[in-house]
Amino acid sequence: MEITSPDIFAGNIIMSRVRLARNLSGYPFRVRDEMAAKEIVKKVNRALVRTDTFNLYFMANLGEIQLEAMKERHLISQNLIDNRACGAVLINQDESVSVMINEEDIIREQCFMKGLRLTEAYKTLDKIDDDLSKNLPLAYDDDFGYLTACPTNVGTGLRASVMLFLPALTESGKISALVREVQKLGLTVRGLYGEGSEAEGFMYQVSNEVTLGVSEYEIIREVEKAVLDICRAERDEMENLYASHHLNTMDKARRSYGILTNAVFLSYGEFLSHIARVKLGAMMGLINIENMDALDDLIIKARPANICEQYGRLLSATDRDMYRAELVAKKLIKLKN
Repeated sequence: MEITSPDIFAGNIIMSRVRLARNLSGYPFRVRDEMAAKEIVKKVNRALVRTDTFNLYFMANLGEIQLEAMKERHLISQNLIDNRACGAVLINQDESVSVMINEEDIIREQCFMKGLRLTEAYKTLDKIDDDLSKNLPLAYDDDFGYLTACPTNVGTGLRASVMLFLPALTESGKISALVREVQKLGLTVRGLYGEGSEAEGFMYQVSNEVTLGVSEYEIIREVEKAVLDICRAERDEMENLYASHHLNTMDKARRSYGILTNAVFLSYGEFLSHIARVKLGAMMGLINIENMDALDDLIIKARPANICEQYGRLLSATDRDMYRAELVAKKLIKLKN
């Protein structure tokens, strides 16, 4: 099987995310008082004013479309939306860093980077975390580490996750056994949007479960090792499942490309099923698309709220499907030329 990228796992490894959970001494970890919440937002904003150029958003000031679009881009969580009266978020210019305030914990720092870049993402957050700790009294215990609202986050408060594209392991039915093996290592495998979500478009998140009694870099090494092992298994299964049925794989990929570039209406579910085939075909050199990142970005841009945000208004389901079809066709034709 020929994979077009020099990195044999390009396409399989989509994005790395590191998240740090922090709380402040003197405040309840789950803030529901609006006066206290505003005070906290002001303090966090001041602490980070020299760290990066952030835009501050109060959840209460945002419309439903913008909230949902931010959630689709992983910048905010449903928990933050649910605490709308008290919640806020700081987001940097390229949306690679978001700092949620008054979510499940008082502060949740996140950094996103394409590819397998957990160490780099952690170093970015570590600088932010240093500024927070210099300027704010973070809740910390000498024996347990950082204190969090949920006991499973106590210790480092760190979640390291990598988003993977695993079509072969999914379609062969071997993904279930892999999930069980990963769990034995203290890691977990979830769908695209974390706990309780499904694996849309063959996409999964691999992340750590243990945060207590291990260092940040030990967590990152364990997740990276598991990710590389999973990708090797996926590559082997791609060889068995797809490369040995070359024409059938090509046919499905090109049919999906034809639908995505000619459809008048396109639901998000239909889009996901076809874009996964197109991406698989591109990875195997069966379709002339080299920019895997652009395909991954399209998966977010085509989501319902992001479609509405791009067109500046709430759209009916029919209009969303029509605009999605136009957007996807335009992007794919440009990528293939």
